[in-house]
Amino acid sequence: MKYTLLFVFLFVFLSAFSYNNQAAKKYQKFPHWILMMEDPKVNYFEAQKAFDLFWKNRKRPIEEKEILGTIAEESIADDKALTRRLKKLPESSRNLTFQYKKFMYWSEMIKPYVQEDGSILTEEQIQQINK
Repeated sequence: MKYTLLFVFLFVFLSAFSYNNQAAKKYQKFPHWILMMEDPKVNYFEAQKAFDLFWKNRKRPIEEKEILGTIAEESIADDKALTRRLKKLPESSRNLTFQYKKFMYWSEMIKPYVQEDGSILTEEQIQQINK
């Protein structure tokens, strides 16, 4: 009986570990976080995990304020310099840059409405609180 219980526990533990490992690999390859932030029923912590794993081994996008800072240092104050620098980025990087910023904004705006289990309050629940 002890061995059967131990075997069942070990099997459940390894299955859960394998599932988490597969999810991590999936999140690293494709930006699932983009789709997750559009889903009102998403688990906030799962979306954050997908975002962090996707960007773990990638260079995060440069923000405009960083670009503008380097432009100011170079004493170039026109929009053309910013436009030139942004055009040097490949199209896919520019799209991911937009999505990255969108996720950062979404993450900050939604934080006050995240429950302990990671669920996010619905619009109706938020309106009830704000009454």
